[in-house]
Amino acid sequence: MNSFTLKVILTIAITLITTSCSFVNERPYVNKDVTLCDKEFLKGKVSSIIYDDEQGYDSILFVYNSKQHLVKTVYYSDKEERGYCRYSYNGFNRIDQHYYDNNQKETSYSIIEFDDNKNVTLCRDYGYIYPDTTKIILLYMIQKSYNENNQQSDAFEYHCDGIPPYKYYYSYNNDGTETEECFLAVTGDIYSITKRKKDNRGNIIEEIKNFPGDTYDRTSLKIEYKYDDKGNCIERRFMAEAPVRYLNKYSKRRIHYLDE
Repeated sequence: MNSFTLKVILTIAITLITTSCSFVNERPYVNKDVTLCDKEFLKGKVSSIIYDDEQGYDSILFVYNSKQHLVKTVYYSDKEERGYCRYSYNGFNRIDQHYYDNNQKETSYSIIEFDDNKNVTLCRDYGYIYPDTTKIILLYMIQKSYNENNQQSDAFEYHCDGIPPYKYYYSYNNDGTETEECFLAVTGDIYSITKRKKDNRGNIIEEIKNFPGDTYDRTSLKIEYKYDDKGNCIERRFMAEAPVRYLNKYSKRRIHYLDE
């Protein structure tokens, strides 16, 4: 895997970040995209987590210190280390993430900012435009806003190509267990509408995505979860209706605790 491919993987990981980190005096707070669940505080004193993806050849190791702060993640592909990330905590409302390839060369970094409710409000992703590796520039940015119920209301996604931002708008039912996401293309037209249902733990259990521009293109997913004795999610399995490539794919998470 070259450094460009690694950069793409890391950018995808950061794009929808809730954040793979922990807060002062709080339990570790983890990213739904790499930890199976949709927004959670881990239970118990965690020392490390090993996440295995649906394809079975990529995995991520999360390492926590004695204060339950995430200090390092290591990325593996085909059982070989491909890079890692280190974290620095700048007060309560900002975390810096620095990414390195397997030659210990910094390939990119991200700055994530939060509001007082621990919601991500701004994420900036910096890196190289290959093949030029002489200057790191802002490649990606997403801004998020929240309503009076502490639910995400909208998001604006910017890319380095200078085109207008992509826009996301969210609506909820009374108890927040059903969500609708409306994604607008740069033209202002609706690109997709995604409806999601969540269980009482806040995890997505059903998702239906429609594309108004193509009446034949849609996805419909059902998701099941398994938990360990401490109540942390350790497996996510897709029970897809369409597309069939998702059917029975699953991710696993091996959690190690300090008292083991």
